Amino acid sequence: MSTTQPPDHLTGSAYHTPDMNWQEMRGFPGGVEVKILRMDFLSGSKTMLVKVPAAGQIYPHRHDSDVQHFLIAGEYTTGGQVFKAGTYRLIPKDTDIPAMDSTKGVTFLLISDPVSSPTNPHSETEPP
Repeated sequence: MSTTQPPDHLTGSAYHTPDMNWQEMRGFPGGVEVKILRMDFLSGSKTMLVKVPAAGQIYPHRHDSDVQHFLIAGEYTTGGQVFKAGTYRLIPKDTDIPAMDSTKGVTFLLISDPVSSPTNPHSETEPP
């Protein structure tokens, strides 16, 4: 049995997100802000933190690729369902997404990667 030492440093990108500035999310009025962590304009891939203020709303929309949400803080309501911090959502491409309302505010990680389509490791009949 051999032991492997970890590398002295990791390659790739690393960001300390509290040091990053929030930016207004274009096309979404009402104070929605983002921190863009990754953006590939050729493929359309992106990873970002999204912050919706208290009493804020993201208008109905759709994405041209699968989109993943992981709620970090707060909650939002969409399509009559409430999604709270700790929730993971996989939204299939071309899904009509109803308005997303947040009474107290919400922050979530959004990942969109049109090159690879994530799969659900859990069937619809089996809870995780």
